[in-house]
Amino acid sequence: MSPDFNEARSPLTSDNVQSWGRTYFSAPFRALPRFARLNWTGFEELSMSRPVWRSLGRSTHKQLLVIGGYAPGPDIEEEPTDRVVAHVHSDEAEVSFYRISEVEDSNLFELQPVNSTATVAFHAPFCHVGDDTGGSKAIHRVSALILYYFLVAGHVKELVRNKSDPTMFTRNFRDACLWVENGGERPILPPTRRSSGLITSPPLCNSVPVRPKRSSTVSSMSQYNPEDTPAPPITRSATDSMSVKIKRERDEDTPLRPKKHPRRTLSEQIVITKYQDSILSPKSPMPRSPAPERVNKALTDRIQHLKDENADLKDGISGLEGDKEDLQRKIAKDARIYRALRLESEQMRQDLTAVMLRLTSLESEVAQIRAKPGRPKG
Repeated sequence: MSPDFNEARSPLTSDNVQSWGRTYFSAPFRALPRFARLNWTGFEELSMSRPVWRSLGRSTHKQLLVIGGYAPGPDIEEEPTDRVVAHVHSDEAEVSFYRISEVEDSNLFELQPVNSTATVAFHAPFCHVGDDTGGSKAIHRVSALILYYFLVAGHVKELVRNKSDPTMFTRNFRDACLWVENGGERPILPPTRRSSGLITSPPLCNSVPVRPKRSSTVSSMSQYNPEDTPAPPITRSATDSMSVKIKRERDEDTPLRPKKHPRRTLSEQIVITKYQDSILSPKSPMPRSPAPERVNKALTDRIQHLKDENADLKDGISGLEGDKEDLQRKIAKDARIYRALRLESEQMRQDLTAVMLRLTSLESEVAQIRAKPGRPKG
């Protein structure tokens, strides 16, 4: 790996990722077990439904990584019998989870999709990356470890970056290594741009949350006091910590154009600390709208679900059309057999009529012979 490895642009190959880990966070990186110590299996001998086969059938490799057991109940005392595995395609950085379950009354095993990782009892090291406190970051760290193991095992040549978040893998993989080194306890994460003092923001307090527009920032309005200022100060935490007072009206001077707020980031939200003389009262806070990220994810999941249902319906229609063609061929074959039997029956009836006519003719001849007088005896 070159010394100027860029976490957002450098190729995510096995050599680059391992060299980057050994260089920048050596101890946490070496806390990960080697990929050969993990449990791998193939899916050639497993039965699966058509949607699962459509996903796995196009894969360039046949390997699955065992990451835990299937434990849907709240309290599981015994070790789960069904294994949960993960798969990563070589052409996309996306992790798929499946459950290997035994088919009843047979020795076959079926591969079924796992829709929620809340039903998975993870094995080490995937169980040491923390929980979902503060958001869904735990599953991101689990996915980063899975992507790393498929990469170093050689099943994936290079990881594809997330277009909307190019540093998603490197950030979550480094955090996962820190969690694993700390035995599953929350580690002291490296300082970020905001926590290191480069960007300051006022402390948040109990206030009325307002849904951010497009992207959001953390802004606060101090308590309004008509004796001190004619308008509440606005803190622009995305760039500086200076309070800018904006007057509503100016009697003597010409109005000054207020400074434009900087571009807001998606990781923050607008918070208004207090309203004075407003239509909103403390007893009627402004309702919070769902975050755009959650709405987009729900819509994406719904669209994918509808696509899967549509694909299943198409498969069902194809199967019915195949059955229809089989029935049509069978009906045509039976019709040909029926026509042959009719022709044979008609021929037999004609033959029988000819035989009856012949018998009638013979009977007539016999009757004529009997009717003739016999010769006199000499």
